[in-house]
Amino acid sequence: MNHCPVYSRIGGHAYSTTYPGPIGKILTPQMKGLQKAGYLADASSLCGACVEVCPVKIPITEILLRLRHQKEKDKSKIPLTSPKAWKAGVDNLVWKGWKMVFANPELYRLKSLGVAKLGNFTPRWMPVLRNWTSVRSTPVFAKKNLHQLAREEGLSYE
Repeated sequence: MNHCPVYSRIGGHAYSTTYPGPIGKILTPQMKGLQKAGYLADASSLCGACVEVCPVKIPITEILLRLRHQKEKDKSKIPLTSPKAWKAGVDNLVWKGWKMVFANPELYRLKSLGVAKLGNFTPRWMPVLRNWTSVRSTPVFAKKNLHQLAREEGLSYE
């Protein structure tokens, strides 16, 4: 469990399940269903650290990917009038926004500046953070991002 970077950062209580860690990410959605526990399949960087140390070589990252694909396939069957369709639409907008910011260096710098200046004032009641901050303290953002620190040291990344 402690080899998983996500688990080591958020701990077991944030999972709200009997089985925490990488094994919990694959067992719980299959036991409770993707509707109730599919979010656990997304709580992974898919780095493979769990697979490397697993004594019985369970292909955890492959199973997580299958669960993610199944969850996305199930989303396409949701009626448009359902509240879950609204959430799926919001998820799509968030990912499109993420793609736009990370594909554009100027937008990325602007976002980084905003996070550095305002990130520590993010309200704990925000829908995205509410569940996570109910069991964890809000992370403190660095005052300077990596690019600013590198520039101050005279390093160039271009």
